[in-house]
Parts: sequence; C-alpha cells; structure tokens
Amino acid sequence: MAIENGQQGVLVKSTFPDTPAAQAGLRSGDEIVKIVGVSVHTPEDLVREVTNKGVGFTVKIEFVRKGKHLAKDITLVAMPDMLSITKQKLLKHQAPDFEAVVVQGPGAQFQMKTQREKGRVTLLDFWATWCMACNATIPRLTQFAKINKGKIDVISISGEEIAVIKNFLTKLEMRLPKKDNHILYLQSDEGKVNELFMAAAIPMFVLIDKKGVVVELELGGGTVLENILKKAEALTLPR
Repeated sequence: MAIENGQQGVLVKSTFPDTPAAQAGLRSGDEIVKIVGVSVHTPEDLVREVTNKGVGFTVKIEFVRKGKHLAKDITLVAMPDMLSITKQKLLKHQAPDFEAVVVQGPGAQFQMKTQREKGRVTLLDFWATWCMACNATIPRLTQFAKINKGKIDVISISGEEIAVIKNFLTKLEMRLPKKDNHILYLQSDEGKVNELFMAAAIPMFVLIDKKGVVVELELGGGTVLENILKKAEALTLPR
C-alpha cells in the first residue's frame, strides 16, 4: 500500500493486489484516521501501530472516504518478500513505459519512452519527503548526478502532492543549491508509477541500462546505494 500525509489522517495513494488492504476494500483516496481506536496522522504513525499489533491479529481500521466515516477489519499477515517478487517481474525486462509531471528539472512532462531513446543509463529513485532514509540519500545522489551529468540520468519519483514535493525542494535549496542539483524530480500521479515498479517500500532504486532494460533493483541506502551507483558507472564504460 502506497501512503502519504493526508488532510485528516494517512492518505492511501494505491493498494497492491492480494494484500490485506486491497482485500479489505481500501481504495486510493481513502484517509486512514484510526487503528484500533488510536489516531494516526502520518505514515510513520500508521507503520508503528501496524507493527505493534503483530502478525495474525485482526485490527479495526477507521477511515474517511468522500467525507463518509467507515471502518473495516483487517487481519495482519507477514509481509511477503516483495523485493524478490519485484525483481522477478522487472529484472532483465524493458522498464515499463510511463509519463509523469516534472516537479524540478527540464521540461514539464517526462516520458520513459523518450528517455529510452536517449540511450543513456538511468537510475530511478523512489522516495518520499517524509522518509528519513530517503532524505539521507539525497546528498550522495546529488553529488553522483552532478559528476555523471550527461552519462547517467538520476530521476527521483514521489507519489506525494506536487505542492508537498516543491515545498521540500525549496527547503532543500538551503543545503543543496538548485544549480548543483542535476536530479530530475517527478511526481507519480496517484502513485501509478510506484505501482508499475511495485515500489512497496522506499527508498527503492531501479537501474536501467542504455537499452532501457532493468539490470538492478535494490532497497535502502548506505552500502546498498553505493553498490548500485558503482554498477551504474560501470554501464557507461566502453564494452
């Protein structure tokens, strides 16, 4: 389930098939406000409360849909190895085509088809402004994008509202001037791009070669990020 901050609680951007949330009937646009009577205001609140309840327990989730207050019972299950499932679907295949609004960077609309025609290595970064682990990777990604400008395109994708992303990037300029930031920031409308790439957890990095084929996919920062950056640079070397 892709989530973000909402007006009243935690906004559901999308649900993934065959998950408890989807089976319970939660939909894109629903705002979760309580779990077993405990109010949740942020994605972090929601994750904490779900984790605290534990696998096998049935919990009552209260949410708002088009102004109407509703409730559903959801039985918590162990999270499947989503990374393995995602890799099976995407690795060694053409990256899915998609379009997205450009929040910061050249152009107004991004098209994966056009990107593939450039014949450049591409690194997709699925992130969110509220994700501390994602934010920790930004300085390194910014440095990497600047060093490899013209060879490797770094594209960061968030499913949050454009205003939320813009506000975050404005504050980011205090530490990382826009002139030094060569990352292309996109907005995934209603989390559609996240669904295409099955980005159920973030930060998630998808490495795409010059032919548009997904060659690597990993979750997390630190050494995980460094390894995928090394692989990206290796793809630019003459064969």
